[in-house]
Amino acid sequence: MAEPKLDKLIKKRSCIKSKLTIFSNYLALLKSSHSLSSVQLLDLESRFNKFNSLYATFDELQCDIEMLSDSIDNECIEREHFENQYHTLTAEARSLLGEQPAQRRELRDSSVTINYRFACVAVHSAREGAGLQWRRARRQSAARQWQYG
Repeated sequence: MAEPKLDKLIKKRSCIKSKLTIFSNYLALLKSSHSLSSVQLLDLESRFNKFNSLYATFDELQCDIEMLSDSIDNECIEREHFENQYHTLTAEARSLLGEQPAQRRELRDSSVTINYRFACVAVHSAREGAGLQWRRARRQSAARQWQYG
C-alpha cells in the first residue's frame, strides 16, 4: 500500500522540481540581458512571488516521501539538492529585483538574540546549577544587547 503512495509522491516532487528548472532557465535568460525593462522586472516579481510558495510545498511533500522511503540517504540528498538550488535562485531573483542584503547592524542584533535563545536552551537543559547559569547567561546577553543597541 505504501509503494503506490510513495510513487505518486515522487511524481509530484518531479513536478515541483520541473518548476524549479523552469524558473532557473527564466532567470538565466534575464541575466543574459544587459538591462531589464520595467515590464521584465514586473514579470520577474510576479513569477518570484509564485516561486516563493514552492518551497513550502516541496518541504511538505519531501517529508511525506522521507517517512515512507526505505532509502533515507537518497532522500536527504534530494532535499539538499533542491534546497541549494532553491536558495540560489531566490538570491539571484532578489538581486535582479534590486534587493540588498540586510544591514550589518540588523544581522548583529539578530545574532545576539539567537545566541541568547540558544544559551537559554543549552543552559536550561544542563542538570546542575541550571537556574544560576541561565541567569548569568541572561545578564551577559542583556549586557551585549545594551552595548550594541
